[in-house]
Formats: sequence, C-alpha cells, structure tokens
Amino acid sequence: MKRETIFWDLTLKLEAFTHTVPVPFAVYYAIITQKMEPEHWKIFIALCVVFATGIGLLGTFVRHLLVKFVFAKIERIPIATPGVSTLTKEEMDYAKSVKILLFRYPLLEAIIIVIRWLSGVIPISFLFFYLVAYMPSVLRSAIFTFVMITPISFVTYYFISESCIRPLFDLPQIKNIELQEKDIPKFNYFTRILVAFFSLATLPFVIFSYILYSLAMGEIAVQDPMIPIVTVSFIFIIPLIVCSYVVAKSVNEGLNETSGSLGELAKGNFDVVVTPKSSDDFAKQAFYLNSVIGKLKGMYEEIRNLNEGLEEKVKQRTNELNKSLQDISNLKIQQDGDYFLTYQLLNPLAIKDIESNQLEVDHLVRQKKVFEYKNQRYDIGGDINISHSITLQKRRFLLFANADAMGKSMQGAGGALVFGAVFQSIVQRTKSDQGYQALGPEDWLKNNLQEMHMIFEAFDGTMLVSLTMGLLEEDTGKLYFLNAEHPPIVLYRNRKAEYLQADVSYRKLGTLGAAPIQNIKEFQLQPGDVLIIGSDGKDDILHLDTSGKWEVHSDEENFLRMVESTQGNLLAITKQIESLGQIIDDISLIRISYLPKTIP
Repeated sequence: MKRETIFWDLTLKLEAFTHTVPVPFAVYYAIITQKMEPEHWKIFIALCVVFATGIGLLGTFVRHLLVKFVFAKIERIPIATPGVSTLTKEEMDYAKSVKILLFRYPLLEAIIIVIRWLSGVIPISFLFFYLVAYMPSVLRSAIFTFVMITPISFVTYYFISESCIRPLFDLPQIKNIELQEKDIPKFNYFTRILVAFFSLATLPFVIFSYILYSLAMGEIAVQDPMIPIVTVSFIFIIPLIVCSYVVAKSVNEGLNETSGSLGELAKGNFDVVVTPKSSDDFAKQAFYLNSVIGKLKGMYEEIRNLNEGLEEKVKQRTNELNKSLQDISNLKIQQDGDYFLTYQLLNPLAIKDIESNQLEVDHLVRQKKVFEYKNQRYDIGGDINISHSITLQKRRFLLFANADAMGKSMQGAGGALVFGAVFQSIVQRTKSDQGYQALGPEDWLKNNLQEMHMIFEAFDGTMLVSLTMGLLEEDTGKLYFLNAEHPPIVLYRNRKAEYLQADVSYRKLGTLGAAPIQNIKEFQLQPGDVLIIGSDGKDDILHLDTSGKWEVHSDEENFLRMVESTQGNLLAITKQIESLGQIIDDISLIRISYLPKTIP
C-alpha cells in the first residue's frame, strides 16, 4: 500500500464531498439570506473564493503532511515474524503507539474539517465588515452556516477516513502488533448512529429556521420562499445519501470481517486471527472472537495429542490382527476422536451460569449420536442449551436459548458450535460493555438475533439454526421471548400445560432473504409458574401404527399431557418420550421455575 494511494484516495473522496454538499449549501444559503448592493456582493464573493481556495489547498497540504508522517512512522517499525518475538520492548511500544495513531487518524480529519470551516467563516465575515460595513444579517448568516455545516462534515469525514485507512491495518508492520482492548479509542455504533442522525437533522432544520426568520425580518433575497425551500429539500438528498452510505459501509465492512473469520473457524481453521480495524463495536468483538478461537485451538491441540497417543497404543495392542482389521480399527478410532473433539469444543459452550434465588433452571440434552471414547460414552448433535444471568438497564434477567442446528451428528454439531461461540461472545460483550447493558430487553433480543442471523447468512444457507430465545426479569416475572421456526414454549400453571405462541415465528438463523426482526412477545409469569422450552426432537418419535407400519408421532397435545402428568420434571418427561417409540432426533429441554421472593 503506497502513501500516494492513501493520500489521493482520502483527498478525492473528502474534497469531493466538501464541494458537492457543504459548499453548495453555504453558497446558496448566503445568496438567499442576504440583500446587498452589487458592489458589496462582488467583495463578498471574492472573499469567499479566496478563502475557500486557500483553506482547501492548505487542508490538502496538511493531509499530505499527516499521511507522510504516518507512513514515516510505519516504515520505522521492523517486520516481525508471526509467533516469534523479534522486537525489543522499546520497538514494540513504538509499534503499538503507531497502530493506536491509525485508530485516531479519522478523528484528526474530522477535527481538521471543523477548523477549516471555522477558519473560513470567521475571517470572511470580519473582513467584509472591515471593507464594507457591519451587517447583522451577515453575522447571523455566518453563525448559522457554521452550525449547519460542521456536524455533517465532521461525521462524513470521520467515516470516509476510517474506511480509507483500513488497508493500513493489513500491512506486515502493523498486522501482527497486538493491542489490548483498553488501548483502542471507543466510538460505538450507538453513538455513531446518534451523531449521524443529529448531523443530518441539523442541516435542514437550521436552514429552514433561518429562511423563516429572514422572511419574517424582511431580509430574504427571494420573492417566493417556496423556491429556496424546494431547492434546499432537493439538495438535501445528496448529504442524506452520502451519510447513509458511509455509515452503512462502515457496518458492512465490520460484518464482513467478522463473518469471514467465523467462516474460517467453521471450516476448522483455528489459525485465523480477527484484526481490529476501527474504533467501533466490531473491534471489541474481534478481541472476544480471538479469545474464543485461542481456547478452541488449545483444546484442539490437546485432543490431537491425545488421539496420536491413543492411536499408537492401539497399534501396539493389535499387532496380531491382520491388516484389514487394523485399517478398520484405525478408522473407528479416528472417527471417535473427531467426535470427541467436537464434544470437547461444544461442552464449554453449553453453559448454565445462573445466580438467582428466585429462579430454578434445569437443562437436559440427549443427542442422537452416541459414541465411545476411552471407554466413556458421549453424545454429540445439533441441540444446545444456554442460560446466563445478565443485567440490562440495572435489572437482572435470566437469558435462555434453546437452539437446534440443521443436520445430524457432525453437521448439526458444527452448526451448534458456531452458534454457541457467537452466542457466548454476545453474552460476554453484554456483561462487560455498559453500552449494551443500557439496552432494554426487547432491543437486546432484536439486535442480537439480527446480528446472529447476519453471521449465519455468511454460510449461504448451508447452516441453519432454529431457536427460542428469551429474557425473564427476575423481580417481576416479565417474560420477553421470540421464536425462529422452533417449537413453542410450554407454560405449566396450576397443574395445566399450554403453549405460549409467539406473535411471529421468524425464519431460521442463516435463511437467505429472511425478514428483519420486529416483534418481541411478552408474557407475565405468576409465582409457581414453570416454563418448558424444547427442540422438535421431543415430538419426532417413530412408532408402529395399528396396521404395523412405522410412522412419526404427530400429536402435539401429547407433550402437554406429559408435562401435566410429570409436573414438568425433565427426566420423567424424557422417560415417557422414550416409552412411546424410537427417538430419531436430538432432544434438548430447559425447565425454568419462577419462584419470586415473598414480600411481607
């Protein structure tokens, strides 16, 4: 990546925006809000041309110096070999400071454009007063011009600059330099979108307000006020499109990098490294993903070592067998090792991390694929249960998810592995980031389900996951949940069981072209209520009909009767399911009992 390439990329995009959006606004705004003599207009326009040209050239020259300064620092960094520490402490500290500078560069461009407008509007106004005469309308126009132009310029310069310098993070001098999460400047998407909306709203609000004010004071320079209003409305389409595009592009770039890394992880590439390239939430997510990938890689190496040792022992004990038997035994050992590896990867992701005196939570998972490894029986499949205690808006919630990945055995387990890793990343992000803790339960569910859906879309429809996910407020018993092509939740109340149907059943995670998440179902629990959440494996029972033919059991009411007869006991429910016939799918159940404290 050449210095000239970055410089011209920045300059063309930034200056093109300045001269197609803010400058036309400022010029047209000055024309319609001023009444001057022709001689005065000539002086005013001359001042604007001179200062605009001079400040534009000066800003471009400053950018040239900044880019040259940044590349000079980068070139001083020795190129380190991945996995080998070849830099001294001083060199590493210097390299970290340069990488942090790259994160801060977009803010420098955003501040410089604000200074440029300030350096142009103020001198032009005062020189006009000195050369012509003091005119209150010119002063008011200058103030309003600065107020309406600087926000949109600041936001757009920041996002464009951030996008342009992303390739610098892939330079060999920079890519392998590790930073801590606390070292990266924070500018999350809640703040980004809020600032972007504010900047877009400021532009028409200020100009329309001042047009109305000028009209009331008799200072407007047009006869029909509808002409400038329509003209400004038309011109406003340009900053609306530009600002929306740069914000959307920023989100898309972060999602693409995260999805690409997850795709490599799903393929079994544990050497993938997610590189933070911006100051947004994706940078924080990169640290979480790298932590998960590092743990998975360590577990993989440990299991691989176990497999190698086990394979050697098997060969030593089976020397008397013929070659065919040895080949079959080796294949079986390798297959069981792969199954055990998958089990070991999935096991730490299926977590029940609950701290509550008001709730009782039980998990039960019976995967269809059962295998033996080192004389121990294990099972793997696509079902997974996860529950956590989290805090949102200073309220404690039980977060639960029951998911079923498409496919049997290894295929389903692969989907469950990706889901579990992504879900645990979201949970850890929520527990550590106050910005996510400020979200309400409805927004938390919608945002994170949408995020997981977009991640699974990266697999082009080859990895689908159905699930029920919800948040239960511990103090009030208020339940918020949603369903993605998953069996409904069962409510057991006063010895009666019934289904809680969601208003909308969304498509499975990873379904291409699925509608966005909009509605969250709410339900109020009462003391003593029990919720049973389960996958479709509890309903897929193969049994003999009256004619002696095998068929799949399809009576949905039968599960409700099981819940009532067992009072919601998971083990007793599972035994009744097994007694009906042959289980042909994974079974996963979550039991949540709401037991609020008695208030005297």
